[in-house]
Amino acid sequence: MKVPSGGRTTSVSFNVTSLIDIVFLLVIFFLVASHIARTEAVEPIKLPEATQFEDEEDATPRRLVVTVKADGSLDIAGQPAELVQVEQRIVSGNEDSGGRFEVRIRSDRDAPYQKIEPILLACARHGVSTVGFAVTPKIE
Repeated sequence: MKVPSGGRTTSVSFNVTSLIDIVFLLVIFFLVASHIARTEAVEPIKLPEATQFEDEEDATPRRLVVTVKADGSLDIAGQPAELVQVEQRIVSGNEDSGGRFEVRIRSDRDAPYQKIEPILLACARHGVSTVGFAVTPKIE
């Protein structure tokens, strides 16, 4: 014989649609952010060699990476840029960071210095004192 359950059936369900939307948005955000971070560091250039260099363990939180290719063209985050755009990014980055802004120059070893010097002068004009060059360690 089947015993009746009391006549009431209560079921509790949660609406997780908005939670799933948020999770998908976070996944997309991190995919895009990781793509941008990988793109600026893997552009095919031959970095100069140096016998003395610092590790990037104590990296500053705000950094502008400018890549100078062998033909003298400039890239910011994998996108072609002109010197005027680089200077605008230096100004806006330095204002937004409160003095903790670094400009990292990834220059091909065959790039002419005439293309690197204006970046250094723009940093000096706008008060950016932390300028670094990406190099590869020289094996002796």
